Order: sequence, then C-alpha cells, then structure tokens
Amino acid sequence: MTAAKLIPSLGVSDIQRSIGFYRTFFGFKPADSYEQDGRLSWCWLRCRGADLMLQQLSPDQQITLNPAIGQSWVIYIQPDNLIATHRALRQAGLPVTDIRSTSYGTDEFLVTDPDGYELWVSVPSGESNGDDDEEEDEEDDRDEEDEDDEEEDDEEEEWKVGGR
Repeated sequence: MTAAKLIPSLGVSDIQRSIGFYRTFFGFKPADSYEQDGRLSWCWLRCRGADLMLQQLSPDQQITLNPAIGQSWVIYIQPDNLIATHRALRQAGLPVTDIRSTSYGTDEFLVTDPDGYELWVSVPSGESNGDDDEEEDEEDDRDEEDEDDEEEDDEEEEWKVGGR
C-alpha cells in the first residue's frame, strides 16, 4: 500500500479570511466546499498540483495550548515567482522575512498566515525568478488575467490586511 497524495487540512478561525489569503497570495481557488447551518464550514482549495483544505473551527475547538501544537510544523509553498510573491506579501503589510539562500539548496522566506500557521515560501536555489524584465512581463500578464477573472470572482471576498 502506498499513499497517492497528502493534503494538509488546517483548522481556521475565519474560513472566508483564510480562503481570501491563500487565493490572493498563492492563487488557490475553491474546488469543493461544505456548508453547515447555512455557513461555510469546510473548503478544499486547489492551485494546479497543490491542494489545501480549510475547516472552520468554533471558538471552543480552537487550539489554546501555548504554543499551539499546530505551530510545531510548517507548510512549504513553492510559488512560480518567489520575488513577486515576497513583494506582494510585503506590500500588503505582512511581516515577511528577507529572502535567504539556505544550506540545503533553496531560496526562501517565511510568512505567517492569519491563523498563525508558518509558511516557508521556497524554491530551489537559482529559480527565484529575479529577472526584473521577465517579472514585469509576468506582472502585466497577471494584470490582464486578473481583469478577466474579476467578473467571475465578484462574489469572492479578497483578503484584506485590515480585516485580520
């Protein structure tokens, strides 16, 4: 027997805020969801080959250990463009570490999601896509894609720093 896939499932305090965070900064979109009593309680997010599940926790379900047991592990995310992702998170006012090269062959930085999960945003060394001309072209392409997506995304709420 072998595992075909491993999908993290995170308990969150505000599922709409978390969906918006992962959608805005990492391109995840809802693939499936479940409502209970007319409220979203579970969501499966997908972005190409990456999957993430979110589950709305009630206040009595939220981890109260100090530190939370969930903080004993991290999630690695490999974006298409490390520098552009770093810039977007920093421009949104999120505390991100500087990009650094590691001894194990990656370029990476750390950021914490709205519920305190530590995300290590990481790419193999030399693949951070630091070419400014190429980056600008990609941003132009994303701007065009964003305009196209705006019509279908009107009902989805974007994550806002002030909404934390």
